[in-house]
Amino acid sequence: APARRAFRGIAATPYDPRWSVPGRFTPYDTGRRSVRVPNADGRERGLALGGELAFELDGRGHTLQVGVEDDGSLWAVFADATSGSTSYRFRFLRPAAPDAEGRTTVDLNRALLPPCAFADHFVCPFPPPGNTLAARVEAGERELR
Repeated sequence: APARRAFRGIAATPYDPRWSVPGRFTPYDTGRRSVRVPNADGRERGLALGGELAFELDGRGHTLQVGVEDDGSLWAVFADATSGSTSYRFRFLRPAAPDAEGRTTVDLNRALLPPCAFADHFVCPFPPPGNTLAARVEAGERELR
């Protein structure tokens, strides 16, 4: 396949402990809610979200709307101040399941490129409203080489 032959790897930032921070998950009172978001194929679809994940970077608070997987782990689509310039236009993050008090670790070193970064036929949701961080997240998988 042409895309496979053209693949040169993923530009990723080396691990830096400052990008791994404590987070607190707060589920929505109503359980899951669905928001309409554009997708990489240009169509709008529902994205199921289960709550909010709050954390701090460099002393500044941030919140992401996140989905909750069947195993309790979290899933977020986010953009940041590097999106579209020194990183792909958005990335995925999969924090571990929070404990009974809602605590988990937000490790941005583990930010992943979405499947649609690799091939146009993958359907990927764009970040929901509020999931664009003002911070420059120079961590994790950044873009294709």
